[in-house]
Amino acid sequence: MKFLLVFTICSQIHGNCIPPMVHDKHFDSHYECATTGYGMAKEMMADFGQDYVERNQIVIGFKCKAGSEI
Repeated sequence: MKFLLVFTICSQIHGNCIPPMVHDKHFDSHYECATTGYGMAKEMMADFGQDYVERNQIVIGFKCKAGSEI
């Protein structure tokens, strides 16, 4: 079964989220998808920078959509 990684980035200050972003790679396992998601979310937070994240209270969520959900 293949998995697709989907990110949602939200601002808790503004109470909104940008439209979900889909990673361009299909993963062969949930584990591979989830561990990639955690790593990429951490990188995104670092790229945004501490000031921006603090000012907008940014949170990043993700899910791994499986087989028939893709």
